[in-house]
Amino acid sequence: MSRLARSLARSSPTWSLPAPARTAVLALGAQSALALCYLWATPAGLSTPAMLAVPFVWVTVAAVAVRHARRPAGSRRVRWLAAGVGVAYALGLAWLMGGISPTTGATSGVDVALLPPGWGPALRYRGAELSLTLLPYRLVGVATLGYLLSLSVRDVAESGLSAGLGGLFALGSCAGCALPLVAAVGGALGGAGLGLGAAPTIGGGTYLVGTAAYLLAVGLFVSRPGRYIVR
Repeated sequence: MSRLARSLARSSPTWSLPAPARTAVLALGAQSALALCYLWATPAGLSTPAMLAVPFVWVTVAAVAVRHARRPAGSRRVRWLAAGVGVAYALGLAWLMGGISPTTGATSGVDVALLPPGWGPALRYRGAELSLTLLPYRLVGVATLGYLLSLSVRDVAESGLSAGLGGLFALGSCAGCALPLVAAVGGALGGAGLGLGAAPTIGGGTYLVGTAAYLLAVGLFVSRPGRYIVR
């Protein structure tokens, strides 16, 4: 290589994707590979493009948020308290979404519904008191929202409400919790049920509304107005 070429190579600016974008690309690649394996190994079919996109959006956003959200330190007691709040919220969200419900009828057992990728494989369990319907993308999304809420709780504990707007904004970001709940109730009223043995449908757009609410909630949790995404 000539001296001029080496000089140009050293002086040329290097460019790379931001870290969150790289995480998103990796998450999309992993999901695509898993979806192809799932379709190859099972008789599960495909759905409409919009329905297929919903799980990819939820899981990709979850991966980026969990990987790059700011993690306040906090004492062990604060971390346990925050984790408890996050778990309680996730369970409440799963209940309103229909993932957890009281058992109706006398039958019990476990089965797997081979729904389209992301929606399936859906694990369904019916016990004496409770029934569970676990769709992969919603399981990831609900767990992510619970985890992000726990980070917000730790942020408030770290900054303190008396510290000013930073703590207040961090607490106020929890208003995003209500958005997926409203969408979930709307989906239930619209008849877009889950775990009924049939492939899910748009149900008048309730799943798309739920996805928009999920994105907004994750954005509020991650940004925690006055805080910023890092690394």
